[in-house]
Amino acid sequence: MDDDAVLSKIANSVIMTMHQIPQINQLPIDELHDIKLGFLRRDASRLHAVCRYRKGVVKSEISGPSDVRCVDVHPVSLQEEWRLYAAFLLYHEFLHALGFAGHDRTFRTLEALWPNTTATKMGKAFGEHLRRNRAKWLWTCPQCSKEHPRNRKGNGRYRCRECHVVLIDVSVES
Repeated sequence: MDDDAVLSKIANSVIMTMHQIPQINQLPIDELHDIKLGFLRRDASRLHAVCRYRKGVVKSEISGPSDVRCVDVHPVSLQEEWRLYAAFLLYHEFLHALGFAGHDRTFRTLEALWPNTTATKMGKAFGEHLRRNRAKWLWTCPQCSKEHPRNRKGNGRYRCRECHVVLIDVSVES
C-alpha cells in the first residue's frame, strides 16, 4: 500500500473515532473527509504535522474545514512503528480544522480526549527519532555516554547538562 493510501486509511479511522467522542461529535466532522491530505518534506525534523489554511483565511476566524487547504503530516509517521502517533497527529490537526486555532486550554482539553494515550505520548520520541536520523554529528558525553544529535560540529565548546564535561564530536557515518 502506498503512502497516500495509508494516510487516507488512517484519516478515515481518525474521523470515525472522532464521531465517537461525545464532546465533539456535534461538530462538522464529516466535512473533514473533504480536506486534502499531504506530506511534509522528509527532512523536516521539528514539524510533525500542520494544518494549512486557504489564502486570506485569518487563523483566529476559522469557520470550519472549508477554510482548510490541506493537512500535511511527516511521511516517517506512516512507518508501522509510528502509525499510532500519525493518527494522533491527524486528530490534532483536524481539531484545528474544526475551528480550534490555537493551543489554548480548550484545545488541550479536546486534544486530551483522544482515546489512545500511548499515541499522545509519542511526540518526544518521534522528534528524537527524526533528529537522530538526520544528524551529521553526535555530541557525546565521555562520562555518561548521553548523545545529542546535531547537524554541525561542536568544536569542544559544549558541555553535558548533567556531567558538565566537554562533549566529544562523533561523526555519523552516512
